[in-house]
Amino acid sequence: MKVVVVGGGPAGYVAAIRAAQLGAEVKLIELGELGGECTNWACIPSKTLLHVVDLYKLAADGEAMGLAASPRLNWKALQKWRETVVARLRSGVAYLLKTNGVEVVKAEASPGGDREVVAGEERIKTDALILATGSSPSAPPGVSFSKRVLDTRGALTLEELPSTVLVVGGGAAGVELATIFAKAGAEVHLVEVMDVLLPSLDKDLGQALGRYLAELGVRVRTSTKVASLKEGPGGVEAVLTGPSEEKISVEYVVVATGRRPRLGHFAAMIKTDERGHAVVDGQMRTSLPWVYAAGDVAGPPYFAHKAYAQGKVAAEAAMGKRSYYEPLAVPSVVFSDPEVVSVGLTEEEAKAAGIKASSVKVPLSISGRAAALGDTRGYVKLVYDTESRRVLGVHGVGRGLSELAGEASVLVEFHATLDDLALVIHPHPTLSELLVEAAELALKRPTHVAKL
Repeated sequence: MKVVVVGGGPAGYVAAIRAAQLGAEVKLIELGELGGECTNWACIPSKTLLHVVDLYKLAADGEAMGLAASPRLNWKALQKWRETVVARLRSGVAYLLKTNGVEVVKAEASPGGDREVVAGEERIKTDALILATGSSPSAPPGVSFSKRVLDTRGALTLEELPSTVLVVGGGAAGVELATIFAKAGAEVHLVEVMDVLLPSLDKDLGQALGRYLAELGVRVRTSTKVASLKEGPGGVEAVLTGPSEEKISVEYVVVATGRRPRLGHFAAMIKTDERGHAVVDGQMRTSLPWVYAAGDVAGPPYFAHKAYAQGKVAAEAAMGKRSYYEPLAVPSVVFSDPEVVSVGLTEEEAKAAGIKASSVKVPLSISGRAAALGDTRGYVKLVYDTESRRVLGVHGVGRGLSELAGEASVLVEFHATLDDLALVIHPHPTLSELLVEAAELALKRPTHVAKL
């Protein structure tokens, strides 16, 4: 069995490895860097920068904890560290492909004849084709990327720390970039066209995060859009319209308003939706029975972990396995300050689906671990079915809450109930105890949440 994978990002390299494990002869075609957008220009670079600026800010503000430090942030050294981390992970992907017997072809791929892919000068016959070509940053109408108007890639690789930045887009990428620049010492303006940050998540999360970013010094404007950008030699003049019109001058504008699928010439082969994504079934099969698609090209959400899962399903299905992509929950994590986690249904979504749902909130102020970390901002919200007591969703904002996303996903996927969760012993002191506290509160027998 011959399998060709186009794209070396999270969906592509995972699909190639899984197909090889199942006995296929696999060729992976990638013109750019292995690891794709996530490893090279998004997930890993942003989290690397976030970690370092977080350390910097903690040290600078740590006098009350006994830290008598005057740290200095060396932005150029930080960017070199980012490159080191990315190179290490990229080489790790190459090593995994090699040890699994996957042949990597560095070329641009395009459709050939029947069951054929052209890779540079080579024509490759295949039994199955998996498209994992990813996505590209998109800009709002009338906005073009330039030296001063950057996409997320350009923002994460700036050689000098800007003094002032306007971030356009209050989704995950936008708030993470705003966090990086603000903690590093820049003046940051963040604009979101909707009435709340993180508009695709539970509204309480976006409202809370808006307050916390404002405390960090970020000028947050919701229900606001960019009317015009005028680029000059030293920066950009932006006109913002919303509740009122405002004109600001910044050194750089960073556009983080979304992404678009990158199918290229392969789009002509298969059925696509109105936004250009490949239309797939539960086995990631496209309208051509021998062609599969996974990751960003198969539609949002544009998460690496979703791409991993779809890549495995596509490979297994291509190899004749009864494998399906049908998760109950795809976790969403935003590495802002503090972090945001969202898994499963919100209370509003559950009620709209006809479920008798309710929710409870427990504040981080009850957590010994949060107190030890010196940051008790935020809460964890548990959404549940009032009849079956099944856990439907977990949503929260707080330092370190990203690590709850895995357990929250297990709770939702395996139909855990409030009673199940309340019975599981969690280690103390950890943030994971907040899940138990929430379950007990929903069951009206709270231990560490005071009765009013």
